[in-house]
Order: sequence, then C-alpha cells, then structure tokens
Amino acid sequence: MRYVPHHPVFRILKADADEMSEHYARTLSPAKVEPLGGGQRISVEDRHYSAGPFSIWAGMCHSGMKVTFSQPSDAFVLYLPHSSVMEIDVGRKRLLSTPGTAMVGNMAHFERLTIHENRGHIGIAFDKSAMVGQLSQLLDAPVLGDIGLCATVETDSAIGSRLAALGSLLWDCFDGPGGNRVSTTATTHLFQAAMVMILETLPHNYSARLHKPMSPAMPRNLKRAIEYMVANIAEPMSVADIAREAGTSVRALQTAFQQFKDTTPLNYLRQMRLEGVRKTLCDDANTLSIAQVARAWGFTHMGRFSAVYHDAFGQTPSETLKLHSRRGIGIAPSSSPDANR
Repeated sequence: MRYVPHHPVFRILKADADEMSEHYARTLSPAKVEPLGGGQRISVEDRHYSAGPFSIWAGMCHSGMKVTFSQPSDAFVLYLPHSSVMEIDVGRKRLLSTPGTAMVGNMAHFERLTIHENRGHIGIAFDKSAMVGQLSQLLDAPVLGDIGLCATVETDSAIGSRLAALGSLLWDCFDGPGGNRVSTTATTHLFQAAMVMILETLPHNYSARLHKPMSPAMPRNLKRAIEYMVANIAEPMSVADIAREAGTSVRALQTAFQQFKDTTPLNYLRQMRLEGVRKTLCDDANTLSIAQVARAWGFTHMGRFSAVYHDAFGQTPSETLKLHSRRGIGIAPSSSPDANR
C-alpha cells in the first residue's frame, strides 16, 4: 500500500513581487503579484501537499498581496480561513473569505485575489477533471458545460461545519506526525467525499438536475427510441431514423426527450456513447486502442471525438486510460510542487 508524502513543498519568505509572479506562473497560473501597502517584499509561509488531482495547503500571508490572474486555472478550491480576510473578484462580484465563512469556487472564474495582512487558511484544490468526473457520476450523465460554482457558507451551519470538519481531517492526514501515515486510497476517498458534499449541498448550475424528483413512467415511444439507440449504438442515425423506429413523429420524439430526459435525442445518444467509451476505457479487460473503442461506440471523427470527450469529462481519453491504469495497479499519483493560492 502506498502512502501520501509527508513533506511541505512550498515556502517563501520575503520574496519580491516579481519572484512571486514567477512562482505563480510556474506552479498555478500566470498572474501578476503586487504587495499591499508601501513595502516591496512579500512574506508567505505555507505547507503544501499534492496527491494526483488533489492538493491541500495551510499557511500564512504575513504582509498581504494582490494576485491578478491573466489566464484561468482548471481547478476548484475550498478555502477554510482562520484569520484575516481575502477578497475574491469574480466578474462583477466580490466575495469575502473571512474566519467563520467557508468559500468554494471555480478558479477559472477568479480574476483577482486580495490577500490581507496575516491571512491564514486551509485550502483544498480539486482539478477540474476530478470535479467534472464526480458530477458526471452523480448525474449519471456526462457534464457538457461549465460548472458555475462560487458560494460561501457559514462554518457554524450544518453544511459549513461538516465541510470544515472534513477539511481539518484531511489536513491532519497529511500534516500529522511522520509515524501516523495515511494511505493514498484513504485520502483519495476523503477528497471525493468533499467533492460530493460540495456538489450536493452548495448551489451551482447543475443543482436542479441533481435534486430533480423522479420522473413519471416514460412513454412507450421514448422507451422504444432508447432501445433502438442502444441496439444500434455504433451505427449512424438521424432524429428521423430514431422517430421512425420508435413509431412516432420527430416533433413528438423531441418533446418526449425534452420532458423526460431534459435534452434532445441526439444529445442523449452522444451522452450514451461518451459514457460507453469511458466505461470501456476504465475496464481492466479492455484490450482495444482508444480509436477502436471510439469507433465501437459510434464515433468516426477522432479529432471531434477527443474534443467532446474532454468537454464532457474534463480530461482526454488517453488521460482517462492512464489514470485508470495507474490506480488499477496500485501506484499512488505522483506529487508535484504547487503554490499558495
């Protein structure tokens, strides 16, 4: 069994703004860093651990600084502050992260962080691919759009207290005494539990679909349409073909899919094909190449297939195959340095 590394990977004391900007560009996302106040030096202390698509850190920004991102970061972040204030500019909104208030956000939407003097927090980051993959599992369907997640929650509330407790537990798993090591498998499950808790309890643009009540029984023509799609999943088909085999009109079929599946017939077909590819790539018994798997599920244009697969799951087909292979043989994800966020 592999264990998570137990050594900090980031510490900067009294760096200038250019050094901090270079550090962010190298480890997180291109950004311009400026000190707050009249000083030119920035003092940051941080202990930071990475485990595959997840990372966790805790530290203190003694002098304060402003971080303006020039490119989006493909990660979601949970901040659990214990001192001072951080302001997050998201479009026209400005969110405050203060002690007693947890904050979760899609960093792709962050424009600027203003970190005030003596700011301290635990931070947890989830790669976009991990969050998209977790949401697709909860929905039992590919996630084809951006996840609009940016919310605050009081840590004395039921939801906030659970998130804070889970964050503290994760931190203890990484930053405890050297003899009390915790396996990568255990910490991965804890990170996944945090993602599920965030997605199920905090508001975002997929919340309604997650909490949508069970639909009434599907009409017979819709069942026939889906059965035809499944039976001929690799064959080219149009909406007219599907409607004809289901014994209904194109308009009636489109209405049924919109009412009961919240999508169009062809989008539903594509979702089934994408899920089929992903499950096959994650199957230990699979011996086919990515192109062969894609063709077996009805994709004929490899470039277009790779693009829609990445949009659906936040990772390329080869990344899915690689990540599953590494997990399947029990190899822990490698660690990589990262910056205080």
